[in-house]
Amino acid sequence: MFSKKHYINWFSLIFIITSLIIVFFEFQLIKSHLVIIINNLFGATLMIVVYNISDKFLDPNKFDVFLVALTFIFSFISYLSFFPLIFYIIFLLFFFRNNITKFLIFISVIIIFFSLIQKFMFGIITTEIFYWDFPLLWIITLYLLSIYSGWMVADMQEVYFGSGVIIFLWSLIFWLTNNNFGSISVVSFLSSIPFFIFSFRKYKVDKFLGKVYTDL
Repeated sequence: MFSKKHYINWFSLIFIITSLIIVFFEFQLIKSHLVIIINNLFGATLMIVVYNISDKFLDPNKFDVFLVALTFIFSFISYLSFFPLIFYIIFLLFFFRNNITKFLIFISVIIIFFSLIQKFMFGIITTEIFYWDFPLLWIITLYLLSIYSGWMVADMQEVYFGSGVIIFLWSLIFWLTNNNFGSISVVSFLSSIPFFIFSFRKYKVDKFLGKVYTDL
């Protein structure tokens, strides 16, 4: 599982350790924000569950009630856990890889549902589904990186790893550039950990033939 060629497993482990170190040293900042911690971990767990269900049971070529329900779930996660749209792009590009039109429609419906949830809860509509008060250059860079990764991923292991990296980088930049919402940025490092855990791949090696088999 951690031989020299298992790069994703090794990098996932490094990102997990780094995230835990940051959270440990900033524990005083987040210890009084239990609700934010729960919301972020709940959001990350729910995203992974939705990813698994979608990949195994839903047909991206059929735009039915289940796909509409997914847009509401993603919108709810964004509202509850402060997750911007970029957290979903890698999976959605992978899921709708054969139909970009449906990908764009899906993204649009997520934004609409998110706006309606905000309007219903607060009576206002904000653009926080796109960013966390980031400098524009960082927003563009991370979105381009996420879109590129979404085009390049070949399986769910890479989807989980790529999503974890984007969440980690988003959290790291926000943590380093904006002290006004430090607790949210530090807690969000925890959100990347479940994705890195799910990106671990088990390998079976035939010692006689020298072949590597995967369990995916």
